[in-house]
Amino acid sequence: MEKQIAVWLLQRGYADDLEQGIRFAESLAKGECSEEMLDTLGHNIDVFMTVGGPITAENLMPFMQEKYAMASKLIKFWSENPKDTNAIFFFNECRKHGVEPELP
Repeated sequence: MEKQIAVWLLQRGYADDLEQGIRFAESLAKGECSEEMLDTLGHNIDVFMTVGGPITAENLMPFMQEKYAMASKLIKFWSENPKDTNAIFFFNECRKHGVEPELP
């Protein structure tokens, strides 16, 4: 599921490319905030407007953990309901990045 979460992060501008999204998803799964995540998301306007400045690991992690939980929940729902319009768009985006959807 980490690759699907990476696509979700990429779609929303929380990662610059799929590989970075995978690294971020893996870090978030471990409850860690990497320097790369701080550097990248420190310049993200959505993060800045929500978290405020300066962006630190302490204020970035709750925000990103919430995003990770939301992505997990949505992807689980979409996997169970693959005909949902949002699921179709998301899984098409996954395929575009070479990530095969994990359907039950």
